Amino acid sequence: METSPDSLLRTLPARYPPEDCPALTRQRALWAGTRPLAGLSVLDATPLFANTLVKHAALLAAGAEVWVGYGRAMPFDPAVPPCLAALGLRVPDASRLARGFDVVLDCAAAFADVPSRLGYVELTRSGAHRYRALGKGCAVIDVDASRVKTFETALGTGDGLIRGLRHFGVGDLRGRTAVVFGCGKVGRGILFRLAREGARCFVVDPAGSRPPRGVTRVGAPGPLLRQADLVVTATGVRDAAAPYAADLLAGRAVLANMGVEDEFGPAIPPTRVLNGKAPLNFALPDPTLMRYIDPTMALHNMGACLLLADPAPPRIRVPGEAAEAPILDALPRPLRDELAAFEAEQEG
Repeated sequence: METSPDSLLRTLPARYPPEDCPALTRQRALWAGTRPLAGLSVLDATPLFANTLVKHAALLAAGAEVWVGYGRAMPFDPAVPPCLAALGLRVPDASRLARGFDVVLDCAAAFADVPSRLGYVELTRSGAHRYRALGKGCAVIDVDASRVKTFETALGTGDGLIRGLRHFGVGDLRGRTAVVFGCGKVGRGILFRLAREGARCFVVDPAGSRPPRGVTRVGAPGPLLRQADLVVTATGVRDAAAPYAADLLAGRAVLANMGVEDEFGPAIPPTRVLNGKAPLNFALPDPTLMRYIDPTMALHNMGACLLLADPAPPRIRVPGEAAEAPILDALPRPLRDELAAFEAEQEG
C-alpha cells in the first residue's frame, strides 16, 4: 500500500518522537530562537527519506531558505518528494542550481558542481575524497571525519544491514560465516553487529587495517568466499570485490552491498545481489534508524553555521570538538554506551 503525502505528514510526529531525535529536537528549539541561518539559501542533499524531513525542519527553524536536492547519487523514497512543498521546502531546477546557493550540504559530492558562496559540508568519506580531488577553491567541512558520524556510519549501518537482511528473508546468523570487504567505519560497524548476531566474521581489507577484536583478516579470500554464507561489501570503492567474481559466483553466499558504488563489479549481475546492488539498507523505509542518524544530521546542519562563522578557503576541515560536544550531550546514555562499546572493540 502506497503512502500518500498527507498521511506521511500526519504520522511524522509519532513516527519520530523527540526522544528518538534528541539532537535535532534540541537544535530546532535553539535555532527557532536564535535563527542563525536567517536569509541564507541552503541546498540540502541528504538522502531523502521521511526522517530527513526532521532535519529540514531544524534548518527552517534557523531561518534558512531550504532547497532539497535528491536523485543524483543516492536512492530516495518516492513518497517523500510530494510532501516537500507543504513543508515550505523547494526543489531546484537546472537554472536554480546554476545560480548556486550560500551553503551546499552535500552527500557523496553529488552537488559539488553547484556554486556555493560560503562552501560545502560533505557527509561521506567518498564525497570528501572527491572534494579533495577537485581542489575546490572554497571551504569544505568533512562530517565523515567526526566522532558523531560513527553513530550513523558504524552503529546505524550495522543495524541497517541486519534489518535489510531480515527484510529479504535472511534470518538467524548464528554460526554462519560472514566476510566483509572493508575495514573502515562502515565495515567495522557491520562486523560489530554481525558478531553480536553470532556470525563468524572475516574481513578483506587491501589497505591492511588492523581488524577489530575477534575478527580474522584474510589476504587471499578466494576459497573462503566459495564457502561463506554471507558476503558484504563496505569499502566505498567501485568494483572492490570484482577480482573475486568467479569465487563469489561459484559460492552460495548471500551477497549484499552497503556502499554507494557498485562494489561487486560488472561480472556479478544485479539479480545475484540483494536490492539489485543498491545499498541494502536503502530497501527499507528508514535506511538508518532515527536514533543513529539524528546526531549526524544535526552535525551536518551545524556545518552551515560553521561555514558562516569561518568560510575561509581553500581547505577541508573537520567540524571540531566544540561543534560535536552539544550534540553528544543531547544523546541518551544507552546510545553513548553503545558507541563506547564499539570503540573499545576497535583496539583489536
